[in-house]
Amino acid sequence: MKSSPRARQRQVDLTTAVCQERILAAHVQHVLALVDLIADRVPFDDALDIYVRILRLSPEQARNVGSRALAELGRRDGATRTPLTETELMHEREEQEEEPAESNGAQARADALFSRLRRRVRGRVQEDLRHRISLAAARTEDELLATHVENALLFVRSLDEIDEPEAVELYVDTMQLPEGPSDVIYNRALRLVADQVLPPLPAIANEAALEEAEHNMATGDVPS
Repeated sequence: MKSSPRARQRQVDLTTAVCQERILAAHVQHVLALVDLIADRVPFDDALDIYVRILRLSPEQARNVGSRALAELGRRDGATRTPLTETELMHEREEQEEEPAESNGAQARADALFSRLRRRVRGRVQEDLRHRISLAAARTEDELLATHVENALLFVRSLDEIDEPEAVELYVDTMQLPEGPSDVIYNRALRLVADQVLPPLPAIANEAALEEAEHNMATGDVPS
């Protein structure tokens, strides 16, 4: 029995929320990894700015990722921080009372951070720093693609009343993915579906020769 359009939309909304949370979690994990990776050269807000520019995040995505990253950093700090003495607590309360009301709280700190989001790292970036950032960016891009593929397959499983290509296309459209990455995600997801439902690919006659050639290339051996 087919579900009603309202029930189907409800399922799409629920699945979309799960997928968005998975993407956000991946962003937070990788932005914190970048922050840790370049902490010796770049402060947090500039590292976040670099991440936002490299990943081409929208302002809303940047705010969400930044706020979640700040919360995670706060959680880490709280887990490792030693308890304050009574004197330190008293001084901290006095400092908080002296601050303007609008600057109190995590939201105000996040707003202050993102008011500086447009700042750029000035000067020539050193080669080792550039190298680290490039590798981190490649790892992030690949992880996000993999997460999108997993999300597309989640759409396939959740929306079993429509066929797999339609479910994957619905995911791509719902997440408003750009054309280039969306094509990759679409094909990767359906390839995984194909591997499950289609007969395996036949072996080719020159497979052994290809493996030998790859081995020779890896070892530097040149056939005589």
